[in-house]
Amino acid sequence: MIVYDLKEEYKITRLCKYLNVSASGYYRWLKLGRPIRYSFDEVLADMIEEIFYETYKGYRFIRDEIIRRYGVIYNDKTVYKYMKLLGLSSPIRKKRYQCCTKEEPNEKARIVCDNVLARNFTASRPLKKLVTDVSYIYCQQGRMYLSVIKDLYDNSIIAYQISKFNDLKLVMDNVYKATGDNWDPTRECVLHSDRGYQYTNIVYIRYLDERGITVSHSRKANCYDNACCENFFGHLKSECLELHEVPKTNEELIRKVDEYIDFYNNARPQRKLKGMTPMEYRCAYLNSLAQAFL
Repeated sequence: MIVYDLKEEYKITRLCKYLNVSASGYYRWLKLGRPIRYSFDEVLADMIEEIFYETYKGYRFIRDEIIRRYGVIYNDKTVYKYMKLLGLSSPIRKKRYQCCTKEEPNEKARIVCDNVLARNFTASRPLKKLVTDVSYIYCQQGRMYLSVIKDLYDNSIIAYQISKFNDLKLVMDNVYKATGDNWDPTRECVLHSDRGYQYTNIVYIRYLDERGITVSHSRKANCYDNACCENFFGHLKSECLELHEVPKTNEELIRKVDEYIDFYNNARPQRKLKGMTPMEYRCAYLNSLAQAFL
């Protein structure tokens, strides 16, 4: 036990407080004869350090990744204590509550639809509930805009588009990617967004209506109605774009976004998806569907 190993150099009470263990528990361990099960686990420490320096993620991600890679199960608190002991900590995401929606001088020029999604962020199959939004991304050359469409069934990013301009073309190009020529207009689908001017534009509304897609808009100045998209942007910025130095060029910024979204879809497990990545969860659904028709 670390407290025992360092007791000659530091006060036991200070060690126990730093490691978040009780002093009474330490003395109980001494009384039991220092059983080996409380010894420092070098193997676990090595696994934690290996995964952390590859990903710079927090204890929950590392715990899930240990299960995926090595098939060994540890408690969240155990991984957290070892990370604290090893001096490892993931970047903390900053809370962002700003609203980027601009008020239109002429409300009649906008078509605002009902909040059909109503914060019901679970879906029973792919492409049933989609959410979309635009966010700023920065490099040393200036600002660019990222539009994403996220599938709430498996949290995957099914389409994204980057542009120097936050305009209708950015949004429509991304919508075309997600709902191309193979789109089935008889499929029940909701696409939710905030009330940004692109999403209330008649061109956007008519296109989705022709595709049989129900348009859903957040309530006025309520970012929580589209929290799923905000959540993804938060991960992108804290885990990639703001983790190290700001990208130097637009090309480097675009490359970093490409790499992160590929990682997010294919290599980043989520507990909400039973420890699978979005693409693994999606493939499991499609495989079960195929089996049902055999």
